[in-house]
Order: sequence, then structure tokens, then C-alpha cells
Amino acid sequence: MRQRSLAALLAALSVALVCARGQVANAAPPLTPGTSFTVQFPDMPATLFAMWNKRTDPAQMTVFLPRNYDPQRKHPLLIFLNGWDGGNASNPTIARALSEEQDFVCVALPLFKARLDASVTPDTRRILIQDDDGRYAWPHYRVMLQKLDELVPNLDPAHRILGGSSNGAHTVAGLINESDGEVARLFSAYFLVDGGGGLRRFDLLKDKPLLMVCGVWRPNPEAALAAGVKLTIHRMQEAKHAFPETEYPPIREWLRGPGMQ
Repeated sequence: MRQRSLAALLAALSVALVCARGQVANAAPPLTPGTSFTVQFPDMPATLFAMWNKRTDPAQMTVFLPRNYDPQRKHPLLIFLNGWDGGNASNPTIARALSEEQDFVCVALPLFKARLDASVTPDTRRILIQDDDGRYAWPHYRVMLQKLDELVPNLDPAHRILGGSSNGAHTVAGLINESDGEVARLFSAYFLVDGGGGLRRFDLLKDKPLLMVCGVWRPNPEAALAAGVKLTIHRMQEAKHAFPETEYPPIREWLRGPGMQ
């Protein structure tokens, strides 16, 4: 009898412990200035990072709250998508550096690609984000951004900036082109660093700020200007296809100037 009672007690404790762990895992993160938290989305398909590196990392989003974060005020949002395979979205490093960890809630998101065609060469073509990848990725980003709004309810709806470099910039272009106008309505300003040459729906960006940062890329600004886009072009000095920190100061000026208009 005692053995049964002890077994029942241990079973009850085990259930309670599992429930407690579940509550902690599903609990909203504390919104503490200068800290980060990561949200995983295990039901999403593999990210480009996981596919390219043959890993099983789940899709995730990492959010950094600025050092002057105040729950009583609206904070602008800054999302920066990395190039190549996009990384595993564990730290919004470039967004934090560009904002100097002040004012902006910075978010790292992964890249998504519908498929990797082994027959395509070289790797730079095989990994390249296309418009159909933007169409494929947007439903996943929509879920992530809805979760972000739930967890950080004081994001400023009027100041949400989306940027990326190289393959990340191609993703931004694909999202604008292929989201039925949703991305154009959701974000207030955009910047493309040496990529995104496939952007064609400039009509959706009328009266919105757009920064084109050019290394080896030589954009054609006529279509953007003709559509009424508030265009700024910055040519990087001897940076080629990289995005070194020496090029950050003019981007910071745009973020806090035209990017916030």
C-alpha cells in the first residue's frame, strides 16, 4: 500500500514537473531593456540555413530590445536579413550595430527557399533567392511577425523598417514583389545592400523611403523615381560585395532621417 502511494506521489510530481516546464516554455519573455529572446517555430519547414548546411535546426526568430526600451512608448522595428544562407537567426547583429542598440527593436529572421536544385551550378546560382521563394517565404514570415506583435505589443506601426544584404536583399525584393502588397503595407521603409536587383513592384512603394546601398551592384533608379519612391542611393567605397562596419554611419543617418519619415 505504501509502495503504491509512493508510486502515485512520484507520478503526480512528474506530471506537475512536466506541466511546469511547459508553462515556462510557453510563457511570454520578460521585456527587459538590452536583452534578447529567441522564439522557435518547429512546425515550419527547414530554413535555407538548415537546408544548405544539412542541419536540423528549427526555424527561429531572435528579438533584441534596445537599451532604452520603455514599455510605455512606441518603438520602431528594424529587421535585417543576412546574406548567403541567412544564418540561423540567433542574433540580430547588424541591426543592433546599425541602431547602436538604441530606440529600435531589432529582429533576426532566417531565409527560406522553396527548394535547392542540385543540378544548378555554381553554388552562388543554386542558393540565390528568387521571386517564387519570396512567395513561398511570406506565409512563414507572416506567422513570425504576428508572434512578434503578440510578444512586443508596443511596436510602432508607423515605423517598421525592413532591410537585407545580398541574398537577404533579394528576399526583401521577392517579398515586396510576391506578397500581394502585404509587405508594402506592413513596412514603412526599406533598404537593400548590394542586392535586390529583381525588385519591380515600385508602384507599391510610392511615397515610401527606399535606400539602395551599392558595392558591385549598380542599380537602375529610374523605375523607382518614376513610381514616386523616396529613393536614396549610397555607393560603398571599395567594399565590393561586403558590408563592412565602415559603411554603417551613412546607413545610420538614413535610418534616423529619411527612414523614419
